[in-house]
Amino acid sequence: MKQPHDNWGTYYDFVYEQTFGSFYSSLTKETLNVIKQILPKGTILDFGAGTGRLSFPLTEQGYNVIAVEKSIGMVKDFNRKLDRQNSDIKIHNCSISEYKNGKADLAIALFTVLSYSITEDELSKNIENISKHINTNGYFFFDLPNTVFFNAGRLTNIDSNNFRRLVELTSNNENDIYTYREQCSGIFNGQEFSYEDEFLIRYWKVDTLDKLLKQNGFYDTLQSFSHFNSTGSTYKLYKRQ
Repeated sequence: MKQPHDNWGTYYDFVYEQTFGSFYSSLTKETLNVIKQILPKGTILDFGAGTGRLSFPLTEQGYNVIAVEKSIGMVKDFNRKLDRQNSDIKIHNCSISEYKNGKADLAIALFTVLSYSITEDELSKNIENISKHINTNGYFFFDLPNTVFFNAGRLTNIDSNNFRRLVELTSNNENDIYTYREQCSGIFNGQEFSYEDEFLIRYWKVDTLDKLLKQNGFYDTLQSFSHFNSTGSTYKLYKRQ
């Protein structure tokens, strides 16, 4: 079954760098700094790892990283980087609920990863499996896009000589589910490229996650991450009992 981002994993990093400029690298750096404060050393499960935006620098900082990514297109680009960097990251091409390997001291699901869960049953299974793979006293760090993100309608509209990208969200008027549509084209490594993508995402209330997490042995650390406010998402840190 086709997954979001399957047909543009090769361009993913380039597209976000073109879209957000220095903010993209700043967000990555700030996220890595926060993770370092949460867990100075240990094993990290990177759910929704994409092409390795966080996995690779975390490994360079001395963490043992296990990456989980459902999109085969993203995994292909991740593996290309693995070959080039000779890294020992283990990447698993599966959904969050399908992961059945090693445990970690910290699990992360960042950059709207949980919004790809469309039903509460799917979200519940994901949280249950995350809990199974976090050590006692381990952490779960995640973000949830706010209503301002979903109500924006048009998220991105860039039209320059060598890069064009249009991203829109349309409400389905049912259970806070939205259709994400994207069109992008430009020049990458001297070659023309273009792609289209369309999939469903869902707005989840923090209260819904809080309930599911508490049912699976987590509690809210109540730590605030206000420096991420400009991302349009709420960042939360829970600890497993």
